[in-house]
Amino acid sequence: MNWLNQPLDVRRLPLATLIGALIGVIANLIVYFAARTAGFEFLAPAPPTNEPMPLPAVAVIVSTVIPAIGAAIVLALLNRFAARPLRVFLLIAAVVLVISFAGPFTLPISLIEQMILNVMHIIAAGAIIWALVRFTAAK
Repeated sequence: MNWLNQPLDVRRLPLATLIGALIGVIANLIVYFAARTAGFEFLAPAPPTNEPMPLPAVAVIVSTVIPAIGAAIVLALLNRFAARPLRVFLLIAAVVLVISFAGPFTLPISLIEQMILNVMHIIAAGAIIWALVRFTAAK
């Protein structure tokens, strides 16, 4: 049977979400701290004044965990309402990843910093998608 057409075991969704988020967070923090050590600051507007401030590590964590939770919710809904939930999920995930590339390009930072942030988006998406598919596909 084609793995894209397998039924899902949504009981594994919380664990899959946790695993994907943890892998994404750890990998992204490694990239973040390596880039910071190399001298990149990743300036972003900070509320309420919108003054550019270096992006804190907690923003990397939150920006990985929230999409993991969102992806899990989408997958659970697709499992309930779509005939082929994994196939639709992967299409949606790919579109969301491409759209997410726009965010870093709006920041007042160098092109290399924008590219590093987009690599971090790819890392988060890869970890989250891998874990959700790997651990929810019924055995």
